[in-house]
Order: sequence, then structure tokens, then C-alpha cells
Amino acid sequence: MFSACVVDSEEKIPNVYPNNGLRFRLFPNDAAVNDSASANLSHGLIFMVHPNATYELSFDADTSFAEAPLLQLYRTKPVEGDGNYLNLYKVKNVSGKLEEGRYVYKFLCEKSVSETWALTLVQHGTYYEGTTNNVRLKGDGAYSDRMSLNLIVVGNVAAKIKGFTIDELAEDLLASFREIYSSIKIDTLYVNYANEHPTLGSKYPANEPWYAGWSSKDKMVSELGGWPGIENALDMVLVDYIIDEDVLGYSNLFSGNMGGGAGSTVVLGAFVKGATSVRSLEKNEIVTTAIHETGHFFGLRHTTTASGDVFEGGDLSNKEDGFEDTPFCEQLWLSPLFKKRSDLNVGDWTMSRIKISAAERLYDFRKCPDASNVMFPYDTESEYNGFSEQQLDFIRATLTIYPH
Repeated sequence: MFSACVVDSEEKIPNVYPNNGLRFRLFPNDAAVNDSASANLSHGLIFMVHPNATYELSFDADTSFAEAPLLQLYRTKPVEGDGNYLNLYKVKNVSGKLEEGRYVYKFLCEKSVSETWALTLVQHGTYYEGTTNNVRLKGDGAYSDRMSLNLIVVGNVAAKIKGFTIDELAEDLLASFREIYSSIKIDTLYVNYANEHPTLGSKYPANEPWYAGWSSKDKMVSELGGWPGIENALDMVLVDYIIDEDVLGYSNLFSGNMGGGAGSTVVLGAFVKGATSVRSLEKNEIVTTAIHETGHFFGLRHTTTASGDVFEGGDLSNKEDGFEDTPFCEQLWLSPLFKKRSDLNVGDWTMSRIKISAAERLYDFRKCPDASNVMFPYDTESEYNGFSEQQLDFIRATLTIYPH
């Protein structure tokens, strides 16, 4: 199916490596505008690929050019301690076809492990100079639409939570995930305790609190991901609280990893740290945050962009998620909360859920048209209707891309 898209005479075509620092990336099936990605397409973008997944990159054809440029794909290796993708290894060249006014490139990931790839567009031995508007990356995976969850309890959280037990929390988590993640199948929810980890247990004593971002440098506690014996479950790490003010949870956007290590965890707080005090969270607040952050894990953006979403040099065009059936809240976009916590030092693609204090409610965000969607960026203390149909389709597509 894809063999015709690969250029055979690779040795005759010079490599044109990315020259823009690879600051922007694409996510499969992302519906957001992504103007910055479109503008940087020719000179370099990065994206994650997974074994046996098929991909289709496309953008509006520039009619002032007679033919489609060549797509060059490179495997990346981050520079140790730097975070930049400067070590590049050629994977393949892919030729494009004109289809309904768009240049389309199709390719298969034939690797045995997930990797981060970079791309450039090349014509006549240099960067393509045509316009590359409305770029889209579609992904189609080869894996199951079923998964299991693993709740990892860290430190002395079980002894400190009020009004419910860990078993009661786990029961509600499983029931809520099965109800709200209705486009996929949730098989089992496991409960494990960090102090009982077969190799790392001594680092997580059960009689001490664990504060994400303070107890260890890794705010995501990612070394606990890929729990032995259930390596392919989605790992949710429950800590005492997250050190950042008013943050209920964290996840990487389109994590791409259900096998352990970096990007394999969702972090949840049993308490929330305010400006002057720490408050215990209700069971339903933890459950809703877990559902919200897992949405980010699969690649869902906030329905309306807010604090922490737009990073330094980020893309202001992505002020909403791009789905037609999720509304957008102009009042939130224009509010002072937009920039409140843009300095959270977690990672360029880590998304949070924020608790709004009463003193900050200059506007009642429960009036936002998307406030009932679980991917609304703030906890509004109101009822949630779950995901839209397009969000549910997106979740299923992503799960089938992730090896598990």
C-alpha cells in the first residue's frame, strides 16, 4: 500500500537536515490549527511514531509550484542533558501525490520501538519554498482499543486522605473511566503501592509524604511507570500533592508511552496546595482530574486554551482544540488567568488542571459553553458531561496507535 510512496534512488538525493531547532511538533489526528507547525514544515518538525502505525501527512498544495516537494524523514536522538534533537539519522524519502488540492504523503513505521522522527520538505536539493498551509498528520494504529489502568499510591497518602479509602477511590475510578471513556474498553484497574515496588520500593517509604516536584526532581515520578507484571497498563501516580500552586494533576500531551519511563505516567494529587494552605480533595475531584489528565495523555487539548498551554515561543493559533463539537470560551481566553501559570517548569508539552480559588473568580467560568466538558482547563466544581463524540473518536484512534 505504501511502497509506491518511497523513493528508490535514495543515494542520488542529498539530505537536507532541519535547520530551525525543531521547536514545533505534530500530533497524529490533532484537529488544532497549528499555524506554527504549518509555517515550519519545510525547515523541520518533530513527531512521534509507533511500530506498525501508518501515517498520512498532508497540506494545501501551492499551485505556483509544478510538483510536490519530497518529504525527508529522520530518526532523532536527543543530545544528553540538552533536550535538543541534534543527532539525526536518515529513515527514508517519501514522494507526495496531489489529492483534492492537497499534497499527501503516506508512510509506515516499520521500527520495532516507538521513536521521535524529524521531517523536512525538499525540492531541487534545498528547502521547499512553497506555502504549506493547513498541515495535518493522520495516524492509524495496529493495536487494541482495550486497556487497563494502574493506580500507584506513593508515600503515606492512604493514611492521610479523608472521607474515603484507596479501595473506594479505585472503585469510583474504574466505574467513571468505563462510563466516560465509552469509545474504548477498560478491562481492569490495579492498585499498587510505591513502597512495594520490587526494585524501587525503598525510595518511597510508606510513612512519609511525597510532593511531586519537591520530593524528587522528576515531577512526573516517571520511574514508577511500567509497573512490573502490568507494563502496558496506563499508570496513574497518586501523590500527597503537586508542589505547584493550585495544580490538581499533570500529564504529557500525547504521551505516546504505555510501557514505562519518561512520559508513561499521569500524576494526581490527593491534596491541592494553595497560596497559604493545603486542602484535601474530594474523591470526585481526584476522579475527574484523572479522567481529564488521561485525556491529555491521549493527545486531547483543553477545549479553551488557558494557563500553561502556550509556552515560550508557543503557538497562539491553538486557542482551542479544533473539534467542531466542543465550544470555545472567549471570556476565558481573554481573562487574566490565561497567563497566570505559564512559567510552570515541568516540560514543554506537559498539561495541567487548575483549581480556581474563590478570590480569583473575576468571571464565573461555569458560564463558559465548554465548562461541562471534562477537558475544560479549570475545575469549576460543576457537573461534567464527559467527552464529545469527536473527542471519543480521537481517544480510540490514539489508543490503537500506542503499543500496549
